[in-house]
Parts: sequence; structure tokens; C-alpha cells
Amino acid sequence: MLSSAMLPELDRRSLLRSAILLVGGSLAAGLPARALAGEVLAVGSVERFFTPAEFAILTEVAENIIPRTDTPGATDAKVPEMFDLLMTNWASAARKAQFRALVQQFGAAGVLSPDAAVRAAIVERIDLERFAADDQVYRKFKELVLTLYYWSEAGATQELRYELIPGKWDPSTVIDDDTRTWAA
Repeated sequence: MLSSAMLPELDRRSLLRSAILLVGGSLAAGLPARALAGEVLAVGSVERFFTPAEFAILTEVAENIIPRTDTPGATDAKVPEMFDLLMTNWASAARKAQFRALVQQFGAAGVLSPDAAVRAAIVERIDLERFAADDQVYRKFKELVLTLYYWSEAGATQELRYELIPGKWDPSTVIDDDTRTWAA
């Protein structure tokens, strides 16, 4: 029989980290233990990938991709911070170089202009050009911004709606030759 002295001490953070590593270990392996435990990482408390100037550009681009309206924007959902965290701890060297160059190109285009309308126009112009050119790096960049937003609490609970059982339940559905069934 095992005594309590022989059992390892477990807390919520250790259990969460173990569960995440079991389910998605390859993604989570490089993240700090505090991030795995669900703690909010304060700006400046972790190593940064982007320089402060690049981070300001990333923030502006993300906010123009998903602006604040009646729902939170990318900045409210902490998309730039999570993007930077992924670049620091998870992305390959090639992806890091591609995204850094892309952020620098946004900066060279003047995305930090004092005029909000000019900033939005620059992001829109680059977006149209990159999609017309089928730029896969830009597509991955934008996909990551959108994914991080919808994975955030703000994106998942305030932007999206959750319906436990989608659709309407009708207990009196008439089944005939034209009734279609659901795919499994």
C-alpha cells in the first residue's frame, strides 16, 4: 500500500500541464509552465520575439484585421501578445524570419501613421495585394491572427455564439421519400 509520503504532490497547474502535454505535447512543449497553467502573462514578463517597434506594428496590423466594434478587437483579446509568444517559443526559424520580414514590410509601408484612416487603408491595400499575389506567408500570418482571436476568451464568448445543440428539434417530423438524412 502506498503511503501519502510516497505520492507526488499534485496541484492544478501540474495536472493541467500534464494533461496538455499528453494531448498536444508537440505544441505545448515549448511554452512556459505558467502559460500552460492558464496564467495571464504580463507584458515584459517573458522573452519577446519582436522588438518594441515591431510589436507596435504587429498590434496595429492585428487591430486593423479585427477592429473593436460592438465586440472586442484583436488588441482586447491579446492577439499580439499570444502571436509573439508563439513566435518566441514555438515557430520554426524559417517562419520567424518570414513573419518578422512581413511585419517590417508593414512598418516600411507606414502602418504606424498618426492618422487612423491612413493606417486602415495601408493594411487594406497590402491585404488585397498579398491575396491577389497568392502570398502564402501573408495568408498564414492572417490565419494565425484570426485563429488566436477566436481561441481567445473574448473571441469565443463575445464574438461567436455558442449553441449547445444547434438546430431545431421537431418531434413530429414527417418522414417520406424526399426526406434527407444526416451524414455521419
